[in-house]
Amino acid sequence: MSRNLRNKGMLKLGCCAALLFFFLAAAQGQSSDKIPRDVIDHTAAHGSAWVLVGLALPWQMESSLNPDDLRAQRSAIAARQDDLLEHLAGRTFTVVRRYQEIPGIALEVGADALAELARLPIVTNVLLDRPAIKKPDEASTDTAQAGSTVSFTASAIAEKVPPQIFKRVAADGTVLVLAGLRTPWQREELLDENLLALQRAAIHDVQSYVLAELVGTRYRVTRIYRKIPGIALRVGLDALKILERSPAVTNVVLDRPAASAR
Repeated sequence: MSRNLRNKGMLKLGCCAALLFFFLAAAQGQSSDKIPRDVIDHTAAHGSAWVLVGLALPWQMESSLNPDDLRAQRSAIAARQDDLLEHLAGRTFTVVRRYQEIPGIALEVGADALAELARLPIVTNVLLDRPAIKKPDEASTDTAQAGSTVSFTASAIAEKVPPQIFKRVAADGTVLVLAGLRTPWQREELLDENLLALQRAAIHDVQSYVLAELVGTRYRVTRIYRKIPGIALRVGLDALKILERSPAVTNVVLDRPAASAR
């Protein structure tokens, strides 16, 4: 997500900038404001990491923009992505995907590029991503165009979304779900005032990021949580597939309709 994730209006999570991230570690060190420990550890262990990078840029959901403002926002996102790539020149990185709709970018980075991301003021946050899963007949293909759509096999879909949810949405058209979100979390009674505020901001950011990913699909928000990293939605098949692919979503379970008062 070369500039990706984030918006900064979206938030710091991945979006304090976004989602993600910012977290609890943010209160401790300068680089930890942007770079979660799991990203650092993964890069150290494997030599590189797939990451989603949120970019500092005013942002609004595209559904709220007129055509001229939408084009202007996309142009600003592309320009900020270009700025980031110029700063990373000479370091170890590969562009995985550039996003048009949100201020973020997906990259594979080495330790030198990760250190630069931590220093850059145009970066709001960095989130650990995971490689896209290819079809079996695509396994030998090493190159793909940035931004291309990746098809998932049934086994890949089962990673986050149980098969019965896909069956339910196929039968009913939409389904109520609870989506768990990827952001550090502790029970609020264990946090001081500053960390509690950081945690709630990170939850809000990741919720905003997921909603930005769902733009253009069939979905409706049924509940927004402030204290836990999750969101309740009614989704169609297209939105459910987005949740399965989203790096900000950890799991999806069936929800049930709220009981009406008698």
